[in-house]
Amino acid sequence: MTYREQNRPLVISFAQQPLIRQMVSHFPLLDVRFVDDIAASQRLGIYDQAVCMIAAGNPVNSHTLTPWHHLQFVQTLGSGYNNLDMAELRRRGIVAAHNPGHNAHAVAEHVLMSAMYLLRNMGAAHQMVTQARFSDRQRLAGQIQDLNGLTLGIYGFGYIGKALARLSLPFDVHILYHQRHPVPDWERQYGVQYVSADDIWRSSDIVVLTVPLTEATYHLASNLQFDMMKSTAIVINVGRGPVVDEKALAQALIDQKIAGAALDVFESEPIDPNSPLLHLPEPIRHRVLFSPHVSGVTRQALQKMIKGALDNVQRFVNHEPLLHQLLPEEHINPWDWRDGVLQKLSASHPSGESVDIH
Repeated sequence: MTYREQNRPLVISFAQQPLIRQMVSHFPLLDVRFVDDIAASQRLGIYDQAVCMIAAGNPVNSHTLTPWHHLQFVQTLGSGYNNLDMAELRRRGIVAAHNPGHNAHAVAEHVLMSAMYLLRNMGAAHQMVTQARFSDRQRLAGQIQDLNGLTLGIYGFGYIGKALARLSLPFDVHILYHQRHPVPDWERQYGVQYVSADDIWRSSDIVVLTVPLTEATYHLASNLQFDMMKSTAIVINVGRGPVVDEKALAQALIDQKIAGAALDVFESEPIDPNSPLLHLPEPIRHRVLFSPHVSGVTRQALQKMIKGALDNVQRFVNHEPLLHQLLPEEHINPWDWRDGVLQKLSASHPSGESVDIH
């Protein structure tokens, strides 16, 4: 049965940007409701009717899923899904999908902007003007750099890494990359070079982290890696905050082991007020650039993300092939898989005892 043959399925969206409110008008057969958090959906009395959820960084785990008896599908707004408890979703037979690639160009532009800001020492340059120290500009002569001829090391070569490589080519940079497996087609077409993880840290003038958060990438950038870097090099993180050890980064900046850092993501968001990154000595503050996880939410990128998320929700309720399926694995039919999980759960309960996840 398609969604046209039944009542409009209720979709709870934790994404509330004005753009998504405008764009839902293009999906009139989905009943999309916007909430701030789980508690808000409970107050409105709609959580128990929801079939689909659009997650936007909110935790989706055993605690938050408890009241959602009829939830069948979770769709993330963006590519990241570390906020989803995959084991719990699997246990409950809830299908899940993420939404990668739509904001890759926007994030890549942010990386280039951040690199240029740091290489040109724009923090100090701006202050020289605003504090009437114009003549101090002589201190910048010969100390600032352009991108031409530098080595860009991309750690993680997915959608963002590839977009960054494409955008960087006109600047005549030498591009290194590292991920689990090389991509020969890209090496032939764009001249990028696959190297080891250690070579990324040792050889790059700009290290860009675009990896997701996993057990393997937690504190991927810490004391050992900063010790490997050139003292003139900078690090930029647009992956996930805990990929960088913030205490180690702050100390590396203070000790001048590296020249600068730009972070769009943090170990905790909002950033811990006691984070050492917020209490760097005055001269060091000019060598950092922080932004509140906004590298990928330009208007153009957000439009693509929202459309991708809503399209996939519509695919789910209409039993059409899903894009970027996380649960079950992509080669498994999600509806058959869900039915099988629920049958096993029902069989595991004594007759007459309700199963609270369906």
